[in-house]
Amino acid sequence: FGYQPWREQRTFQAMFDILESDIVIMQETKIQRKDLQDDMVLVPGWDVFFSLPKHKKGYSGVAIYTRNATCAPIRAEEGITGVLCPPKSTTKFRDLPSDQQIGGYPRPGQLSGLVEDTALDSEGRCVILEFPAFVLLGVYCPANRDESRIEFRICFFEALDVRIRNLVAEGKQVILTGDLNVIRSEMDSTNVLEGLRKENMTLDEWISLPTRRIFNQLIFEGGIVGDHDRGRETPVLWDLCRCFHPSRLGMNTCWDTKRNTRPANNGSRIDYILCSDGIKDWFTFANIQEGLMGSDHCPVFATIADAVAIKDAQVSLSDIVNPA
Repeated sequence: FGYQPWREQRTFQAMFDILESDIVIMQETKIQRKDLQDDMVLVPGWDVFFSLPKHKKGYSGVAIYTRNATCAPIRAEEGITGVLCPPKSTTKFRDLPSDQQIGGYPRPGQLSGLVEDTALDSEGRCVILEFPAFVLLGVYCPANRDESRIEFRICFFEALDVRIRNLVAEGKQVILTGDLNVIRSEMDSTNVLEGLRKENMTLDEWISLPTRRIFNQLIFEGGIVGDHDRGRETPVLWDLCRCFHPSRLGMNTCWDTKRNTRPANNGSRIDYILCSDGIKDWFTFANIQEGLMGSDHCPVFATIADAVAIKDAQVSLSDIVNPA
């Protein structure tokens, strides 16, 4: 509630009303299950889906809030790989009956196996909701701060890439949202070129860093050096903010609070909303909300039309996101 308009009422309901959103996705919630308060999970008119870290305290965490009058998911999962279990169950998501699965789980041989699936999904980094119209992923990807975590970070991106591609291959539309902790290109950060000079690194080397290379092969118009990797030949997601602002500089979503770089807009764009090709035209706008203070990040939003085209027919959006 660091944003001034939210300080007055200090409720999630008031915050969501100000945002005028039907789906709100939060990352880095930094809370344990035992510390969840009623006002966090029992928000009038809203449902909430959490993924919290299994071991570390005050670390990571993702939450998705959905306005139940307008949209209702038909399935919900936490984790990317499907190895976790639903509440009060000992059956993994990927072992549930097919009519209870979201699908797209990594198959044997699709992941490197350098990090165990259970480890990848132990940090509360992903919530997946399925609506009749699409599958929504809320993700908090590992940051690039510690060399000891490089392998974990690469394996997480690898699993995310595989899960999304598998879902699209199964004919499902996908929306990926969250703090992905990756800068897409040099135009998505204020200080890339300066940083490269200090590190004595070329732009091609920077573009080719493993997680950035995986990400840029996942998205349309992503820049890579050389040929696509095997299994990543075809992009599947659109970067919605770039669709509406293809040449905009300074579209940063994260700043260094210790150095107070936000007033000068010296930051990076690492928060995204991306969608699969089949629903790209459903979106009427996407942007950042750089004026909304209270965090080292700012929100990113995207708006879907009230009526969308499906098989050459106009369908009310409410009919395909709220089956009730």
